[in-house]
Amino acid sequence: MLRAFNACLVVAVLCSAYVLYSLEHSIRGIERQISRSNSAIANEKETIGLLNAEWSSLIRPERLQRLSEQYLKLKRISPEQFVKLNELAARIPDEPPVKLEEQGKDAIGDILKAME
Repeated sequence: MLRAFNACLVVAVLCSAYVLYSLEHSIRGIERQISRSNSAIANEKETIGLLNAEWSSLIRPERLQRLSEQYLKLKRISPEQFVKLNELAARIPDEPPVKLEEQGKDAIGDILKAME
């Protein structure tokens, strides 16, 4: 009887050792996964910081001013461009300066040229 009880205890110890080992193995796998996730988060935070710095560099007012002067050829706003609501009807042309229905033409470009 005592031998059967001892055998059951040995089997129980072996089963608990197996369960404990498998739990430890799965916990270490989860810890590695958490470590990889934390590393990926740190990399993404660093990338976000670099992108924010690059964005700050790209939207500097003096850079935008230089690029707009170089590529857009914009003119400064003149006081004549501001009109009162009752003067607006007199400033609208009777007929559009460019026919939008014509094929093969840049209608918006032609309107902008006519406005210059």
